[in-house]
This record gives sequence, structure tokens and C-alpha cells, in this order.
Amino acid sequence: MVSLKWYSTSLQNLRFSVFYNVLFILFPMSYCTMPRASQEDLIHSFKSYSDVTMFHYTIPKEVLRATWQFAAFMDDLTCQPRKVYIHLKFGSYPIITKNNNISVKNMYTEHDDSIIVTTITTYQSKNTTLVPVYGPQPGDWFVAAYMPYWNEKVQQQGLEHKCQYSIGTVVLWSQEDNIENIPVGYKQTLRTSATTTYYKIYIPSKTWSFRLSVWNCSFTLRNLRDIRESCIDSISLRGRALPILNQSHSIKLKNLTMNTNYTFVESSPYEDSYYYLSIVSNSVIEFNVKIDISECPIKLTEKFFTREYINTVSSSNSVKGHTKDLIKHKWYYQETNVSSFYSRDEFYKKNKAYETDNLCVPRHQLVRVKYAQTFSSVYFLQGEEWLSSRLMLTDSVPVMLQFDILPLIDIGGILDINLHLEVNKMSLKQSVVITICIQRGRVPKLENYKCQSEALSLYLSSLDKQNTNLSIAYPQPDTWYIITHARCYNYDNPTFCQVKEIFVLMNIRTKNCMHSNQSPCGNHGICQEIQKNILHYATCNCFKGYTGWDCTEVPNTIPIMSSLISTVLLILSNIFFIPAIYIAVKRDLYAEGLVYLTTMIFSSIYHACDQNGQFCIAKYEILQYSDFFSSILAFWVTLVAMAELPTNFIPLCHMAGVFVINFVVQIDRMRLISILIPLSMGIAIPIFRCIYKSLQFRECKKPSRKLLFGLLLVLAGLLLYSFSETEENYQYVHSIWHIVMATSLIFLLPSAKLKRTTSLRSITFYNYSESTWSYKESYSIPTFTIIDQENHTIAPN
Repeated sequence: MVSLKWYSTSLQNLRFSVFYNVLFILFPMSYCTMPRASQEDLIHSFKSYSDVTMFHYTIPKEVLRATWQFAAFMDDLTCQPRKVYIHLKFGSYPIITKNNNISVKNMYTEHDDSIIVTTITTYQSKNTTLVPVYGPQPGDWFVAAYMPYWNEKVQQQGLEHKCQYSIGTVVLWSQEDNIENIPVGYKQTLRTSATTTYYKIYIPSKTWSFRLSVWNCSFTLRNLRDIRESCIDSISLRGRALPILNQSHSIKLKNLTMNTNYTFVESSPYEDSYYYLSIVSNSVIEFNVKIDISECPIKLTEKFFTREYINTVSSSNSVKGHTKDLIKHKWYYQETNVSSFYSRDEFYKKNKAYETDNLCVPRHQLVRVKYAQTFSSVYFLQGEEWLSSRLMLTDSVPVMLQFDILPLIDIGGILDINLHLEVNKMSLKQSVVITICIQRGRVPKLENYKCQSEALSLYLSSLDKQNTNLSIAYPQPDTWYIITHARCYNYDNPTFCQVKEIFVLMNIRTKNCMHSNQSPCGNHGICQEIQKNILHYATCNCFKGYTGWDCTEVPNTIPIMSSLISTVLLILSNIFFIPAIYIAVKRDLYAEGLVYLTTMIFSSIYHACDQNGQFCIAKYEILQYSDFFSSILAFWVTLVAMAELPTNFIPLCHMAGVFVINFVVQIDRMRLISILIPLSMGIAIPIFRCIYKSLQFRECKKPSRKLLFGLLLVLAGLLLYSFSETEENYQYVHSIWHIVMATSLIFLLPSAKLKRTTSLRSITFYNYSESTWSYKESYSIPTFTIIDQENHTIAPN
């Protein structure tokens, strides 16, 4: 339930956001619009990725500039202002760690192009952070916000005001409309319509390269211009987004005169995408343009590139030769003798599909196999009747593979690429080195057996490195390309390969966390999947003392020892329930003893799971609920026992407590009201019992010193629990809380179980006259004595 104060503060923050939106519209932009998206949510201190507040935006195509606006708030003037980190990233979730750095072996993080800004929380809208992005990529954009970790006080909700921090985000964009399309393969004469005019060219899939030529520029109003001046002041070309002046991601040219021409050559284009051409001129001009493309087909894997009899695929746990059947079928190809070496000309003769363009290399689309679990896709080579993970290489031509990472579906996990070079049948006279280039969106460039700067590089060697691995956290959605090329050496001198078979076993898959075994976060963390609306991602929650993306980093030895001590203290402190259990059983309070025993067990297993997630015997939420429920129930049955009720009322009170406690704990176990409601009702039982005895028998047992001491322990424990716990001292203070509350039960339990009768049916008769008895005479002579439930003698009138 949201408090009224927080609700009013949220409305106030929203008003300030709208106010700043209106102000922002006044800023000069070519096409200003009202805010297209506005979101607000609470922010938290960063302990793990699950504490990050995530926002999702969809930016349309052909946007000149998108501007994000951030304002962070706190709900009370007495709250301490906090610094807020904001990460903005296209395509996938930003990579965030506790120290904002990642040093996981074989994990690539340099692709993370997040925009990082900071702001400060305020009670009113004093600070607004603007983040403009010029020519943004169209598609999904993600904003992650969090506050640095501090030693936050642990307190029950509702006991005192707990500062709440929130952040509001607004995004605006200006968009170009009616951009003229330039068809491919035809000469076109175009005329500009503004100082900066945009055109778009659709580049289809299978395009290996394209050439854009611009020539014959002329002024429409010749008498007003000097022919010697530049006809085009600036010309730019960019894939997928509008080119922006003074931006490094565009191909630019300045000062194109009337008698000159210019040609853009894109040797590694974005496929199935639009390219945008911008023409800047101070006058209305006309010019000729033509786009020529060269294509390379995508086909099934030929028998030349994979063994004919492969019917198996790599296992999900390893790529070191362990395989399992995926599809049962007959051999599709017959075994043929393949020459140990093909020259480039021989290769193209044997592969007629590539005769038209010698620039093409064998190119194959990997097929996607999706399993039931999240982030569990596997990619295979596909033949006409088989799937395989084994690729055959030669030193004559490289081989290119491509696969798709889907938006929102695949981006929340890890893209894992494992490659294994099989060297069992290789010649000992030659060594084989395989170069692997990996790039997103565009075909990687391989020159002189080296990957160009934009591509990721991996190497395999038959001498010293038969395995290589690359993990990419939260991969951006797109088509990913892998180029592999083999080369043989004889005593460090390159030579033709005499090796008959060069096989690389590939294991390309997505997974939720770093490792693929039963411990995806190693031995010091648990893999947690987070679902927030349509956003779904996984992260490792590390145990205390360990950090890093896979929970393998150890800052120092003190946190590890502290984590061990905290776990031991929180578990062993529950043994102080044993004296209370013993006393309850000894005094025939068996129900109370059972509740104390259950509380001790549930508290121990809950704290073992809470402090060290690998010892969870059930789901964390179940253990937490059991601990809260049994702890409150222990107080309830103790208060019922203190009331010394008649036997027939005790089960009724116990069952009423079970229903009430179950209801309030299910609503919200973290709020103070969940504890106060059952405890208030429980305390009322002995109080009303004492008032009843006072009114009926004009006496009420005074509380003994033992009872007062027990109540004093309870009060001390509640004060300790409510006002002294912080996240740093939690293990020590909470352990003392266990000890104090368990010890108080010894003094609160009644000293001995009283004899209780169920009703006035338990009556003892004492006959004074068995021989001569008369009703009339019975008026003056008592014939029986009644002993009530409280051992009070009632004499007859």
C-alpha cells in the first residue's frame, strides 16, 4: 500500500516533469514534439543487478535527435541527497557491476557503448539532466538507474519514516518525414528541397558490398551562383540512422564542385537495412546518383565444408568432443575422396554458385534450436537432412557463418561462443592456426589473416591452443557474423596445408549466466532471473565477500571471513531456543514446545539461505515466509499460555492466531503492521483474562519478578531490532535478537500447568447423611460442596 504522502509527492514530481517538458520544447529543434514516453519508478542502492531500475523506450526510424530528460527525487526534506548513476544504451541492457568494471576471463565488454551520466536527488525539481543523442539507432533503448551502495539502516516499514528515492524519465525526439527513396541499380537525377536533404537506400540481405556514385552536380538557378563555388557543401552516408554533421560514425565529404564526382564504397554493409544519404547545399541543386551492389548467396552447408556422415551435434555442457544425437536419419552423402588441398580456382570450379563473383566466400546461416528454458538457444550448421556443430575448413578460402540474436528474447543472457580444434588426425609435420573474426551487424574484415579493428579476434592453434571461448553479456540484437580461416605452418613458415581434415567443433549458444553447469554463477553466487513487465534478464547474485559478473572476484579476505562468521552466528544463535523448548515440554506445554522447535528450524534454514544461497533447501520466498510466520506464532502461543485460559479455550485461541498471522504475513511480511496486528491481539488475551478474574473474584495475580524480567528482555529485543540494525552489523545485531527473544520465553512461560476443568460438570459431592435425608431438611443442612474451575469453594445458600 502506498502512503498518501508518497502519492502526493509522486504527483508533485510528475507536475515538475511536465513543466520541464514544456520548457524543453522551447529549445531550438528542427521538429519539436510533445514527449513520446514518460516513466517514473523508485530507485535503490546497488548491491546486485536486481536492484537496478530499468526503463525501456522504442525510438522510431529517421530520428534526427532524441533527448532523454532525468530528474531524481526524495520524498522528504530530511532525507540525505544521494548520487544517482544513469546508464543509457541501445539494443540491450547496460552492463553494470559494483565497481563499474568487469574483469572476467574470456568475457568481452568493450562493445558496451553505454552513455553514463549522474544526477543528485532533490526534494523539488532543482536538477534536471539532459542527454541528447544525435542520429540515434532505431529500435529498443534501455535506461538503467541506481544509487551507490551505503550502509542502509534495516528497519520495519511503518515504524518510522524510511526515505524513498525515485527517478522520472522523459524522452523527446525530432523526426524527418517523407525521405525520398533511391532505387538500387538505376541512374537517378535528384533535386534538393532544403539546405540539408536526406535520401534513403535499401540494401537487401545477401549484399556483399555496394558502390554509391554522385556526379554531374548543377545549380538550378545558374545566374545567381558562381560556377567556381562548391555545388555540394557536404555529403554524408550512414547505415541505419541519419548522418549527423561532425559525427565520427558517418562517411563524409566536403566541397564537391560541379565538375567532380565522388563514389562511396561500402565493402561491409549493414544488410536488410536502410542507408541514409545527406546532401548539404546553400542552393537548390540537381545531381546524378547510382547504387550498384554485389551479392553473395546464403546456402545450406555443402559436403565440402562438413563431413558427410555427421549426424550429431555438440553437447550442451562441453565442446570437447562430447556429442549426442539430435536427428536420426540415413546418410545423405556418400563418402568421397577429397583432395588434401584445393587452390582458389579449383574451389570455385567445384562450387558453381560462386563463379559469378570471386569476392564471395562460402556463407552459411546457422539454424536456431530453442529449448524450453529461457536463454537456451543453440545454433547449428544446417544441411538438407542434418544439423551439425562440426565445420570443415581449408586454407584456400575463409568460411563465414551468421546467426541472429533476437531483440528482447535473447538480450537478457550471455552469448557464449566456444570453439575447439580437433587435432587427432593432423600431421605432426605441420601446425595449423585458425583465425576467427566476430562482428555484429556487418561482415568482419579479414586482411592478411588478421581481423580489422572493429571485429573481435580469436585464435586456435594445433600446438598450444585447441580451445577458445568468448562470452558476451547482454548481447545486442542483430545478425552476428563469424569468419574462420585456416593456415598451415612448417617451422613458422606459412605453407600449403597437407592436413586432410581440419575440423572445428563449434558450440554457439545463449545461456542465462556465465557458466553452463549446475552452478551458473560458480560456488559463490546464484543465478537470478528478473522479470519486469516485458523486460527479462538474468544476473548473478553473489554471496557476501564475492563480487564480479560471475561471483569469482575477491576484494580481500575480510569479507569472506565476515560472511562465514555472519552465517554461523545467525544459525547458531537459534540454539538458545532449546532451553525454552525443554521447559515447555517439562511443564506439559507441548504445543508451545512444538512451535519453538519449528521456529528454531525455520530460522536456521532461512538464514543459511539468506546469507549463502547455495544452502537453500526450498525457494527463498518459502523459507522467508516460514521464518516470519513461525516467529510471530511463537509470541502468540506464549501470550496464550501466560493467560492461563481454560483448556477448552486454548485450541480456539491457537487456531485464531494461525489464521490471523497467516493473513497479515501473506499481505506484506516486511511492514510493521504485519507484526503489530497479531501481537496486539495476543497481548489483549492475558490482559482481558486478568480483568475478568478481577471483576469476578476481585483478585488478580500480580506479575512476578520473573515475568517482569521476561517482559524487559522482550522490550530490549524490540528496541534492538527496530533501531540498531544496519546492513553492516545485521549478522551481529540480529543474532543478539535471536538470543534475547529466545531467552525471554523462559521467563514468560507459566511456572507450572494448572489443573483445568472443562465446565461445571466437574463437581465433587460430599454426602453428610446417607440414611435419613429429606428435601425440607436440606435447606439448613448442606448436603454437598461445589468446587469451581478456579478451585474456589462455593457454599450453598
